[in-house]
Amino acid sequence: MSWLKFRFLGELEGSLRGQAIESELKGIGAQSVDEVEDADVIVISPADLHEMLEDAAATAAYHRSRDQERVPIELVDRLLAGESSVKVWREYRGLSQRALAARADLDFTYLSQIETGARRGPVKTMKKIAEALSVDLDDLT
Repeated sequence: MSWLKFRFLGELEGSLRGQAIESELKGIGAQSVDEVEDADVIVISPADLHEMLEDAAATAAYHRSRDQERVPIELVDRLLAGESSVKVWREYRGLSQRALAARADLDFTYLSQIETGARRGPVKTMKKIAEALSVDLDDLT
């Protein structure tokens, strides 16, 4: 009876290198199986493992972000260009400075100074603005 069941995946499956490894494994009593579910060990090349890990990371990133709001590339470009995140999000939400100031319970001139960079809002103020814009605080910093 075999003490180890193995299965090749990826580029090793059917390759000369795979055949050499299979010969060595069978030499110590291991048995090749056809189904992955039946295998105790999966034999895979480093390149195939790297590709599988990349695919898994991409899938995980998709699942983490699929419920997040999607925004136009123009908004992203403006943020990356260094425009005021408060102004960019405010305009994207279709709000005037006065409307946003009212929603965030802030003075209009104070909000204007934050938008222009004349003043930095403390965390408490930025949380109010983020909530009024329906964004995460991280989106404003």
